[in-house]
Amino acid sequence: MILAAAVMWSSGGVLVKTLTEDFGLRPQALVCLRSLAAGIALSWALPGLRGVSWRRVGPAAAMYTAMVFTFVTSTSLTTAANAIFLEYFSPLLVAVGAYAMGTDRPRAATLLSLAIGMSGVAIILYGSWTPQDLGGVWLGLACALAGALFTLIQRGIHTGSTVGLISLYNLAAAAAVFPFAYAALGSVSLGAIVVVALMGTFQLGIPFVCFIRGLRVVPVVEASLLTLLEPVLNPIWVWTFRGEVPSAWTLAGGGAILAALVVHILTLRAPAEAKPAGLVVAVTADK
Repeated sequence: MILAAAVMWSSGGVLVKTLTEDFGLRPQALVCLRSLAAGIALSWALPGLRGVSWRRVGPAAAMYTAMVFTFVTSTSLTTAANAIFLEYFSPLLVAVGAYAMGTDRPRAATLLSLAIGMSGVAIILYGSWTPQDLGGVWLGLACALAGALFTLIQRGIHTGSTVGLISLYNLAAAAAVFPFAYAALGSVSLGAIVVVALMGTFQLGIPFVCFIRGLRVVPVVEASLLTLLEPVLNPIWVWTFRGEVPSAWTLAGGGAILAALVVHILTLRAPAEAKPAGLVVAVTADK
């Protein structure tokens, strides 16, 4: 089920490209409709939010909204490979944030992972230093930062259904983006609405449930490694169906980021560092 979730998540790049380029859907309208569809698809879990820490949920919802908006916009402005590889830099930023907050002690393996990951980001930046790509690349980095802040906030929420929280975050994102998407929503075609609804359900909602259930039988570290199939398949689908070929710089930088993640995941010392809830948030928050 973990692999099925990763495969479904990996369709995000090609769907964003199709909706923004073929259907002419503006990124803000796509974020609004996609989040609404995902929130509705997972709304069955909302009753499980009784007793949740609402003081933390507000900031977490704000960071989630920033994540989904910057990811979709980044994918529409640069190559899908750039966007997805930069998104996966987020877990390394979480390690930095945890150290800065004094909640985790730095380890040699973490510092090595961060160095490798930073080199990957530098390679992507160097290879994408062009007017048509640079805006999307910076938004990709903003997405990684928002994802890291979201994860750090979410780590302090220990009650409530995880699926219910993701449903709430998506509904909140749809509501927050709606004022900016309102003008663009009036010209959305019925075909685009159908595709976005399917995207929110089958590219985000269903795979999230698959991932949660898969964690019941698959060890956390193994599950996080299996999800690395997503950034591998994402640019392949876009290349196959959209003809978008990532540059050699993007592939080299993305490979370094993925290598850094593998080192980071494999060297997690104890269950306390690899909590299922934390992994769920880090891996599934922004797809």
